[in-house]
Amino acid sequence: MKFKDLLKLLAYYIVLFIAGSFIYVLSIRFGVFDRIPVFFYRGIVAIVVSGIIISGVFLAVRRRKMKKIITVRDVILLFCLFCCVHVVIFTHLPVTADRSVSVFMLGYMNEKESECTKDELEEVFIDKYVIEYEAFDKRLFEQIYTGTIEETSDGGYTLTDSGRRIIRIYDVVADWFRIDKKLISP
Repeated sequence: MKFKDLLKLLAYYIVLFIAGSFIYVLSIRFGVFDRIPVFFYRGIVAIVVSGIIISGVFLAVRRRKMKKIITVRDVILLFCLFCCVHVVIFTHLPVTADRSVSVFMLGYMNEKESECTKDELEEVFIDKYVIEYEAFDKRLFEQIYTGTIEETSDGGYTLTDSGRRIIRIYDVVADWFRIDKKLISP
């Protein structure tokens, strides 16, 4: 491949990656996938759909203009690269902002702009984050929605086979990465 062709290919990768990023962020911003009630899944769907769109454009460019330069492998690579990068960013920033105790605590302290005691932070966490903002209810709904927990006929909840499989996976992950299992097996 000529250097000039390589630069064209790289330019297509960059332009389509940036365009896909705009499509993905705007789809979340304007609620395109709001029918999906769990924020994490909504974001993943937005990423995959955006990746499919830019891959389709890349494939069309290949067919029309650059069959000798752009291969199907390039299209697949762009899709995988786009999805992987955005899943990492999505899970580390928006998802963390949506559910992190640490982010809530930092945000509270930032708004208060004065010293806080540990007891005050704990009280605000329980009163605001857990009760007022219904963090527990939201997480319970997510687990029911994803099928890891189901409501019983008497109004209780039980772990499904899917939930048990997930806990087994986290148990193995905790072993591999030497994570304290107190949240996995309270």
